[in-house]
Amino acid sequence: MIKTLTIKYPISGTKIFLPFSAICSVTDKEFGGDIIIEYYPKTKVLEYADAETAVNRTAKKKLTAENLVYLVFSEVEKSIKPRHLKVLVEVKYSKAHKPVHVWLEKGKK
Repeated sequence: MIKTLTIKYPISGTKIFLPFSAICSVTDKEFGGDIIIEYYPKTKVLEYADAETAVNRTAKKKLTAENLVYLVFSEVEKSIKPRHLKVLVEVKYSKAHKPVHVWLEKGKK
């Protein structure tokens, strides 16, 4: 679980940009970019430094962008249970293909 902070006041939304680098489980080639975590919190928010640590730990595994977005989404959802959550993997460079965006979202917009 990602460390969280409890809030006792309304926050409309949060968007965090976290850099990552990973190795593709299909091509064995490096890819990287940013993971963008966007959410509408209820009572908890992510502790940013720990979120970055969690993303880097997850990206160290061989995986695809789709696996990465799912794993980060699941971890964030479990940690803070937001009203809305969107996790976008923005692949800015890849030694195997052109840049891509992969995302998963659910909840109120």
